[in-house]
Amino acid sequence: MTDHARQLLATATDQLAPAPGDNAFTELAARGELARHTMLTYVAAETVIFTSDQGSFLTLAGRSAGAERQFFLGLAMGETMGLAALPALANAYEGTAPPLDAEADALCRAYPSYVGWLALNADPADVVFGLLANFPHWCQGFAVLAKALRQHHGLDDAAAAFLDALSVPNPQLQEQGAGILADRLAGGWKPDTARSYARLLRSYDLLFWNTLAASQR
Repeated sequence: MTDHARQLLATATDQLAPAPGDNAFTELAARGELARHTMLTYVAAETVIFTSDQGSFLTLAGRSAGAERQFFLGLAMGETMGLAALPALANAYEGTAPPLDAEADALCRAYPSYVGWLALNADPADVVFGLLANFPHWCQGFAVLAKALRQHHGLDDAAAAFLDALSVPNPQLQEQGAGILADRLAGGWKPDTARSYARLLRSYDLLFWNTLAASQR
């Protein structure tokens, strides 16, 4: 069953692969066109997301047991570590984050709001699937951003630590998730709903990045 779970995740990940132009923010960064003040806005927005997701993952842990509970507790700890690393990234930039207008602010909050909805309403196994199917692409995006900001904004390792941590896939987490899904598959779980959650997570994530990119113009 574990091999079957891995294959289901691999197929979903392939189907979610971004096309050129999907993430305008990382493409601006790669071209050296991302304004420094936009990074301050980004850090402020990520602080909102990580704080919200931390609570969402703790909620999912409270609704889960065994390996599922440990999975979500691990994700919540990751959010805590991310929040601790964000100030160093902000300190690499001078000034105050330009506020987003009301519409852009709402669009940037769509992703954490959806994760919060999942935390309250979704089968935890479906959330495990949806997140793991997206993680490889999200890691790739952070890797592009970290490289670009080192090159064009002169970030040092301390400032880039937040991005670097998110750039590296976590094989242990993937295996933990595959084991959870294998157990649920043995009990009759089907990934149909989880696939739709994965697609929506991808869409809301891209909405966040592209809204930030558009706010620079």
